[in-house]
Amino acid sequence: MSGRGAGSPSVMRLAGVARGAGAYVAAWVGAAMIALLTGATGVVILLAVGVVSAVAAVLAGPMALRRAEVHSLATATVATAGDDLAWVVHASAPRPVHAVVRLHGAEVASGWLADGTTMLSGHAPRRGVYDTAEVVWSTAGRLGMVWWRRRGRFTFAPLHCGPVPAERPAPAVRAPDDLDGPVATNDRAGHDEVDGVRQWRDGDEVSTVHWPSTLRIGEFVVRQRTREHDEQWVVSARSGTGDPDTEAAAVRRALDDCMARGSSASVQLDGGDPLLLPTSAAVVQWCAAFEPVVERVRRPPFWRRDLGGRDPEPDSTLRPAGRWAVAAAAITPMAMLLQPLGYGLFHVAVVVAALAAGALVTTRTRDDERLKRQLLGLLMGLIVGATLVDPSAITGVMTAMRFLMPQLLVTLCVVQGFECTDRRGARVALACSALLTAYASGVRVDTALGGFMLTAVATLAFASQAITSPDRRQRGTADEPATASTSARGAIVRTGAVIVAVAAVIGLLAVVPVPRGPAQLTLPSWLSERREVDATGELATATGSPLLGGPVQGGGARTGAGAGGYPGFSNSMDTSLRGDLGDEVVLRVRAPAADYWRGQTFTQFDGRSWTVESFAGGEGNEGPDHRIPPADGDLAYPGEPDFIQTFYVEVDMPNILFAAPRPMRVLLDATVWYRPDGALRADVVLPAGSAYTVLSHRADTTTEGLRADGDLSNLTVPDKYLQVPESTSDRTIALARELSLGSTPTYDTIVAIQEWLGEHVEYDLDAPVPPDGADAVDHFLFESQRGFCEQIATATAIMLRSLGVPARIATGYVPSDRDEIAGVWISRARDAHAWVEVWFPSFGWVAFDPTASVPFAGESPAHTIGGELVQALVNVVADHLTLIVGVMVGGAALLLTIRVVAAWWRRRRRGRWGVLQDRFVAAAVARGAATTAPNAELADAFDDELAAMVARTLDECAFSPSWHDDEHRFHDVDAAVTALEHAG
Repeated sequence: MSGRGAGSPSVMRLAGVARGAGAYVAAWVGAAMIALLTGATGVVILLAVGVVSAVAAVLAGPMALRRAEVHSLATATVATAGDDLAWVVHASAPRPVHAVVRLHGAEVASGWLADGTTMLSGHAPRRGVYDTAEVVWSTAGRLGMVWWRRRGRFTFAPLHCGPVPAERPAPAVRAPDDLDGPVATNDRAGHDEVDGVRQWRDGDEVSTVHWPSTLRIGEFVVRQRTREHDEQWVVSARSGTGDPDTEAAAVRRALDDCMARGSSASVQLDGGDPLLLPTSAAVVQWCAAFEPVVERVRRPPFWRRDLGGRDPEPDSTLRPAGRWAVAAAAITPMAMLLQPLGYGLFHVAVVVAALAAGALVTTRTRDDERLKRQLLGLLMGLIVGATLVDPSAITGVMTAMRFLMPQLLVTLCVVQGFECTDRRGARVALACSALLTAYASGVRVDTALGGFMLTAVATLAFASQAITSPDRRQRGTADEPATASTSARGAIVRTGAVIVAVAAVIGLLAVVPVPRGPAQLTLPSWLSERREVDATGELATATGSPLLGGPVQGGGARTGAGAGGYPGFSNSMDTSLRGDLGDEVVLRVRAPAADYWRGQTFTQFDGRSWTVESFAGGEGNEGPDHRIPPADGDLAYPGEPDFIQTFYVEVDMPNILFAAPRPMRVLLDATVWYRPDGALRADVVLPAGSAYTVLSHRADTTTEGLRADGDLSNLTVPDKYLQVPESTSDRTIALARELSLGSTPTYDTIVAIQEWLGEHVEYDLDAPVPPDGADAVDHFLFESQRGFCEQIATATAIMLRSLGVPARIATGYVPSDRDEIAGVWISRARDAHAWVEVWFPSFGWVAFDPTASVPFAGESPAHTIGGELVQALVNVVADHLTLIVGVMVGGAALLLTIRVVAAWWRRRRRGRWGVLQDRFVAAAVARGAATTAPNAELADAFDDELAAMVARTLDECAFSPSWHDDEHRFHDVDAAVTALEHAG
C-alpha cells in the first residue's frame, strides 16, 4: 500500500434532495388543504410537525457532516486498469458517511465510512500515474432526505496503473550475447523423453516437474533450470502513434511474455537506449508512465441530462426491514381514520392484511416481475374498496366527503404498497400514510386523537429512518469502536434531539392562533342515520316522536322527561327540577372560542315554570345550506367575522339545533325551522355520529361597551320581556332596587345581583322544592338560599324585569372542558344549563351567568395552539404526577438493573483477564489507537512503561501455553490499567 497523504480543506455544499422527497411536500400541501377545509387543530399541529421535520431534514446533514472529516487516503502502488483495487480511508465520522473516491473525475471507489480506518472496494482507473485523488463524502443525517457533501483533494504515493496486456505483443528481439559458451536454450521445440534428462526449451519455466522421474518413484521431482548466462530481450516501443494506450498494452504484453520465459526484458523507445525492467512492477510502472493521457470526465450538456436530475442518494435499495417498517407505519393512520367512520375490527383487519400482502410481495418478487406486482396490487385494491365503500350511503357531495373520499385514500395507499420496491416508492407510501393521518385528524374529535397522532408520527419517523439506514453489508471494512460511553452519548443525543424537536413544534405553534373554523366551501355536515320527526317544526324526543308535555314529576324524583333528559329542552321548564344528568359527553364543538350553545329561549314565567312562547307556523328551509333571518332582538354586525361552530353529536339528541347567539347560516341536510325567538329545530332528530355546522355573527361584547349603554330601564321593548308574575314578592322587588342603587349603568346592577347571589346562595343540586303556592324566586332568595342554574337565572331575570330591564331565560349547553389536540369544546350531560339573557341596544341579547366560565365575545383571550398545548401538558403532568414520577423512578431502576446484570454477565463471560483486556483497549482507543490493533501497538498510544508491561502480560495471558494465573500479578496489572485510564 502507498503511504497516506494529507488533504486540502473542504467546503460544505448542498448535494440535492433524495428521490421521493417531493411526495412529502405534496402530502404537506394536502394536509394544509385539509386544515383549511376542516379548521382542525390536530391537522395544524401535524403541519407544524412537518415544518420542523423539514428543517431538521435540512440541518441533519450539515450537523453530521461538520463532524465528519477525511484525514488521509492510501492504496496500492501498482495496478492494472479495471482490476479490483482497495482504498484505505482514515476518517473521523461519528455517524456513517458515504464517500466517493475520484481520479481525474472518474469514480474508482465508494462506500460508507465509519470512525477510524475504512477499506473501500473499488477498481483501478485507466492507464496512468496518479498521486492525487478527490474524495467526496456526503450524508443526509438520520432522516436521509437532504444530502450535503464535502470534498477534498488528497495526495499519496504515486499509483501506477498499467494497461491490460494486448493480444498481440510489440516487436521483441533477443539482445546480443556478450558471454562465452553456448546458449542453454534454443528456438527449436523439443519433445519429452520417457526417461532421463530432456533439454530445456525457450519458454519453459525456471523450475519444472520432471514427470518421468515423478511417475517412477511416486514423488514429485522438480528440476531447477540452470543456465550459463541470462537471456535478454529488447521490446521496441514507439511514441507519437496517436494511440498511446494501445501501444502501451502491446509493449506490456511483450514484456510479460519475456518475463514468463525467465528472460530479462528491456524496452527501447524510438530506437534509443534500452531500459532494463527487472520486475513486473517496473513493467507496470513504465507502461503507466508512457505518454500519459489525462482526460477528465465531463458532464454532458444540460439538454442531454436527465430531467429529474442526479439522485444524490448513493443507494436506493430498500431493505426488507425498511419495507416492513413502512407497512407498519401505515396501520395506525388507517385504523385512526376508519374507526370514527363506523368501521369495525373486521374492516381494519382486511386493510392490515392488504398492507402485509403488499410488503410480502414487494420483498419476495424480483424487479422484472413488475406486472405481477401491479396486478396483485389492483386485485387487493378492489378487495379493500369493495369492503369499505357503500354506494348507497353516497347521496351527494357532502356524503361523498365522508363515505367515499377517505375510502379511496385508503385503497390508494394499499395499491401504492405494491409499488414500494425502492426508497422512492417507500417515501411515497409514507407520504400517503402521513396524508391519511392528517385526514383522520380532521375527522376525529374524540379524546383518543392525541394518542393516535403521537403513535402515527412516531411510526412514520421510525420508518423514515429505517428506509434510509445504511446497509451494514455494503459498508467498507472499518475499525468502528463501539463502547458503552458511545452508546450512552448517542442515547443522550437522540433524547435531546426529540426534546428540541418538541420544543420547536410548540414554539412554532405559539404564534399560530386557534383556527377560526373550516373554509366555507365544504363545511362539515352529515347525518349518521335519518330519523324524521312526526310533527313539523315541533319539539321531538331523540326517537323522533313528538314531545307531548313538559317534564314529568313523580314521587319527588328529580328527573326530567324533556328532550335529551333535561327539562330545559321542552316547551316548559319547572325551575325546581334539574333532571338526572351524568358525565356522558353529548357534544363536541369545534370552535375558536367558548360560547353559550343556545337551544331554547323562554319568556313567560308563572312564578314556578317558564314556558316557550308559542308561534303560529314558522318558516322552514329545506337546505342543506340554510340562511337564518334575524330573530327578535338580534342586531346586524356586518363587520364582524364569522364565528364558525361544528357540532359533533356523541349521543342521540332531539331535533334542537344548538348554536352560538345570532346564527346566520346552518349546514344540515334536513329541513330547518327557525322561530322568531331564535330557536332552531330540524325535521329530523340528531343521532349519535351526526354533525352540523353553524355560522354566527357575534357582537363584539365588552364590559366597557355594556357600561356605555347606560340604564336599560328606560328602553322601549316588548312587554313580554318585562313580564313579572303576580306571585313576585315585595321583598324580591325591594332587593332588586337595593342592588341597583348607585348603579347608573344596568351592567353594574347585573354584576351586583350576581355578586349578591354568590355571597348568599349555595349552589346545590339537591335544593328543596318550593312549597305549593309559594313563589319559586322568593323561596330561593330568602328561604332555602340553595339552588342550581335554573333558579339562579330565574331570580336574576325576575329582579331585572322588576327594574324594567328586558330579560329572558335561555337553555342549552356550556363547554366544560377543552380538548387542545382535537381543538374542540366538550359538553357533557351535566353541562346542560340555563342562563339569563339581557337585551342591550348596542349588542342585542347578552348572556350572563355567574356559574359558567364563558367570557364576553370581545374579551375572549386570543389563544394560540402552542399555548393550549403547553396548558394541556401542564394539566396532564399535574393530573398524573404520581404516575409519571413512578414510571421515571421505575424506568431508572430497571435501566440500572439491566446495566448491572449486563456488567456482571460480561465479567463472567470474559473472565477477569478479559475484562482487563477490554479496559486496556478502551483506554488506548480513547487516545487514538485502532480497535483491532495488537496490544503492542495499543501500548504505543501511551507514553508510559506501564502500558508496555500491561501489553506483554495480556499477550502472555492470551497466547502463552505456560501461563499461570497469579493473584499478585493480576492486582499489579489491574492497578496499571487503572493508572492508564486516569492518565492525562
